[in-house]
Amino acid sequence: MKAFLAIAAAVTSLTLAHAAADAGCRIRNGTKWDFTIESGNTSNQRVGPNTTTSIAAGKIKGVDKKAGKSISGTCKDGDSLEVKDEGGVPVLTIK
Repeated sequence: MKAFLAIAAAVTSLTLAHAAADAGCRIRNGTKWDFTIESGNTSNQRVGPNTTTSIAAGKIKGVDKKAGKSISGTCKDGDSLEVKDEGGVPVLTIK
């Protein structure tokens, strides 16, 4: 019985961790810039050039200090965002 309870607790923990990891927004950076993002209550999230990752939902502020570029916006859980280069200006849009 102890083994069963230990397995059940482990499965529950993994399930909850997976659900928490799924919360947030998916973001695709289709530019050459490397952004450090602050969103929701989470800072120092990296969205490198030509990558896709997940970030915390909420108000978004992003900066590439080397290039002097920035982005901003908001997202809700489950949103899919994209950063595009429009004539040298990074533009954040909801897909």
